[in-house]
Amino acid sequence: MFKALIVEGDPGAGDVRSALADAGCAEVVTATYEDSLAILDAATGRPDLAVFHQIGKDFQRVQRLARSARELPLVVICDERFVDALLLAGATECVTTPVRPRELLGRIRAAVRDRAEARHQSHREQLMSETIVTLQREKEELERSACVDPLTGVANRRYTLSLLDAEWRRSMRDHAPLGVVMIDLDCYHAFNERYGHLGGDECLRLVSEAMSKCLRRPSDLLGRYGGEEFIALLPGTDEVGAKICAERLRATVEALGIPHEGSRCARVVTITAGFAAMRATADLALDKLIATADTALLRAKAAGRNRIEGDAPLVRSAREPAHPWERFEPVVADPWFADRIPACLADAQAGARTIVQALSVEDPRSILRTATPLLATARELGLNVLEKLVSDLERAASGEEITAAREAADAVIQYVTHVQVIYRRRSGGHSPLRRPLTLVR
Repeated sequence: MFKALIVEGDPGAGDVRSALADAGCAEVVTATYEDSLAILDAATGRPDLAVFHQIGKDFQRVQRLARSARELPLVVICDERFVDALLLAGATECVTTPVRPRELLGRIRAAVRDRAEARHQSHREQLMSETIVTLQREKEELERSACVDPLTGVANRRYTLSLLDAEWRRSMRDHAPLGVVMIDLDCYHAFNERYGHLGGDECLRLVSEAMSKCLRRPSDLLGRYGGEEFIALLPGTDEVGAKICAERLRATVEALGIPHEGSRCARVVTITAGFAAMRATADLALDKLIATADTALLRAKAAGRNRIEGDAPLVRSAREPAHPWERFEPVVADPWFADRIPACLADAQAGARTIVQALSVEDPRSILRTATPLLATARELGLNVLEKLVSDLERAASGEEITAAREAADAVIQYVTHVQVIYRRRSGGHSPLRRPLTLVR
């Protein structure tokens, strides 16, 4: 059942009405040409089919009808000479004069059938598109639920361990350190007993959210290890960097000030952390890294909680005798960059002294503005030790840890002075180098 429009002026309107009735038309509307355009342009009450009798060569009338009809079928009754031109003008079907009723009926049925199939296809495509969007959302939700702990919103244990394994392999490939921090909420069971399990869940959410914000590099990750235990993954981070990160995590949680009357170490919620960092090798298992950090965590618990433990190398203080040459590994200077190395070292020393001045006024932003370009230059020139030292300095400045930043800046100055002395000794003070320069201890 469908609705049809007959444009007024059709001399064969009786045959058209009969053919429409035989095709199953439920309603026929007759209108003038101008009114037909208005009917076809209307948003509602539009017909399912339009029939127009073309007289003469004025094909623009058909074009206007076709534009107004849009996806509606337009059957045109015309002279046989104009069939091709009218099809190009936008007609769906053409019936030549004199009109043969059976042909007209067949054309109308074909147009109505094609219209119904087009609607069905459009509806099916829309349903398919909606289904695809729904399935994609469900897939993303499943992937998220497979990786995220539902309570805290951080990575779950399975995903964290799989990522830790991948970063361990990356460490072996790139010869880069991998740091981890094992974290435990202090006296969490006592917190649950005093504030209830709902209060304990809210505490876990607040603490995990705060610790996640402490990990500022995109590669760092916080995961829930189990119960009230968490683990922080720190790719490209050595023991010094892991220590800085662990202390930042501890201080951040304590600064939340969540009341904890049942704690034996503080009046607020605190954490205890153990950190470790290693460079992966073929004969070293990942379990060793986790066990080392876990052992450090146990030492911190035994020492009274609300503290960090680990085996970070100590930075020389001003009171200790200076033996800087024993701290640094050999460095190979690539002759391709040899003409740029002296300038890089001079910039590093000047930058470190600028940072020391910024430390005196506690201006971390100024430190970062100086350290960031130094880090990029050291990485570009392959000066790995300098890159690591500047990275420690940048990390300490990012965390606004003034004491650690002073120690890191002192280490940069020591190393640059050491390299400059050896560089001048080996090259005679001339640049560029003619051969690879090995800086020995």
